[in-house]
Amino acid sequence: MRETFTVADLFCGAGGLSLGFRMARYNVVFGLDVDWDAMHTYIKNNPGVAWLNKDIRKVSTKEILDVAGIEKGGVDIIVAGIPCEGYSLLNRRYDPSDPRNYLFLEFMRIVKSLRPRAVLIENVPGLFRRANGGFRRAIENSLEKLGYKVVFFELNALNYGVPQRRARVFFVGTTGSEKFVPPSPTHGINRVTLESYIEQNGEKLKPQLTVWDAISDLPPLEPGEKKERYTSPPKTEYQKLMREGSKKPHNHEAPRHPEWTVKLIERTKPGGSIYSTFKQRIRLKWDEPSPTIPAGGVRPQWFFAHPGQPRGLTVREMARLQSFPDTYVFYGPMIKQRILVGDSVPPLLARALAQQMRKCIE
Repeated sequence: MRETFTVADLFCGAGGLSLGFRMARYNVVFGLDVDWDAMHTYIKNNPGVAWLNKDIRKVSTKEILDVAGIEKGGVDIIVAGIPCEGYSLLNRRYDPSDPRNYLFLEFMRIVKSLRPRAVLIENVPGLFRRANGGFRRAIENSLEKLGYKVVFFELNALNYGVPQRRARVFFVGTTGSEKFVPPSPTHGINRVTLESYIEQNGEKLKPQLTVWDAISDLPPLEPGEKKERYTSPPKTEYQKLMREGSKKPHNHEAPRHPEWTVKLIERTKPGGSIYSTFKQRIRLKWDEPSPTIPAGGVRPQWFFAHPGQPRGLTVREMARLQSFPDTYVFYGPMIKQRILVGDSVPPLLARALAQQMRKCIE
């Protein structure tokens, strides 16, 4: 039985998928992304991993093998969080001809040449519905033609130890005798009904995590303020996990707000909408999980407000809600850092998938 398997991460972004696979003891050997801020963040947090900062449409498989220093057949798993803007239901200007919708064809080109044992594709739930399910069928058919047994499914990160309601769809293709079975949830108990434990495959599920579980230990900030030291010990097991090996809270700088924005947030009850015209921009509640952390565009400096302080979230608070540990540092302008965090696959969700995939390829 092999102790480790190699992974190549295409469209790697800031590295959420790669981190999850590394948590599950895989050997990530290569990362590719066209965006420099994403690549910079990936490089800094994945030392020793070969990389290319390049448009996948201009990358040959020979270049990947040469840069990674491996031979053909040396990649066991290829993973990809293929850009989702074209599929997202938040994209009100959906255009079926958007070239981002067809980047999966480039992924298939590389898979066809490298022939990994397994593949994993992540995207937004809108992928299943766009073009009447045409994109879903195209991805499934493409993988099947390459000889993979394909399973597609939807998971919510909240059920895997992430303090955020974040539904995502996945395709897993394997070459073994059995199809992949999605990982069973590890979290699923509402705190209100703790006495009625839900059981999954004979195991008791842990409580779903909340905003308080995730960020209540981080130093309080005024708008525009930055702090680089912890002012309290971790209060929950999740916070202990996030702070493991960390000496200070990186990326913990609050957005600068005009006075009217501060007053608007102060008047907004936790859970309520801050603006009458943008209902999705809310003030978070301590005792509930976060809604989906969005990538958003480059214009807004923040999306959700802190439940106890009159300001938007810091990049570190967003990263905590995505399950990135405090040792994981984001680079680039602050607005871009927020986009990188929101674009990422939560590492703890990626770890659950990686652990389950090991069963199919060992």
